[in-house]
Amino acid sequence: MKPRQRVHEINHPLITLVDVDIFTVTFAPDCMQHSCRCLDENDAQRDDACCQHGADVLVPEKAAILNRAAEIASVMKAGRRDPAAWFDERAPEPDPSAPGGIVLRTGTIDPDDESAGCVFLEHTGARGCGLHRAALVHGFDPNEIKPSVCRLYPLTHSEQVLGFSPDFDRYSCANGAGPSVYQVMREALRATFGDDLIAELDRAEPVVARRSLPVLRTNAATSA
Repeated sequence: MKPRQRVHEINHPLITLVDVDIFTVTFAPDCMQHSCRCLDENDAQRDDACCQHGADVLVPEKAAILNRAAEIASVMKAGRRDPAAWFDERAPEPDPSAPGGIVLRTGTIDPDDESAGCVFLEHTGARGCGLHRAALVHGFDPNEIKPSVCRLYPLTHSEQVLGFSPDFDRYSCANGAGPSVYQVMREALRATFGDDLIAELDRAEPVVARRSLPVLRTNAATSA
């Protein structure tokens, strides 16, 4: 992942550069209450739009999901309860840096339509992620089974850079009324990387804010 624009250097073993826009770009504070629109599809309504293509899954994350298969299946709709259909393993992506050496994808509702929606969507609740719902219903931490790419959206990290997911500007949750991406995702970052990263980012935030104006992005636009 290449930084989208300006970066700020921090002292952390896993993250050394941060896209400064995470401190100024705004984000919907409650995904489940946001009515999602796809800005690059003429504002087409699609709740949980960021989940339409499924998600990357590491080998240990797949194992964690399968370890909770019974709990997850209990909240899935009929026809989606078979763990054999939960992952698309037809073309795993080689990644020597990933545990297990490959990256998989979650399956989609229609295996032949990559935009049909993640197989874990449309569970027995109103909307949202079935993995998260299974954890809440059965009393364990959602972080135990949710892939890291899902827990951190709209942020992503690669090559020690923390920045935005490539599709962030596609959806109406970006750039509207609300707090900064960092403030919305602060606790998710803490759960993934620990208190040391939060301490570094908390120190960086006022430094960046003093020299940056709030940023408004539209459709892959970049700030000045």
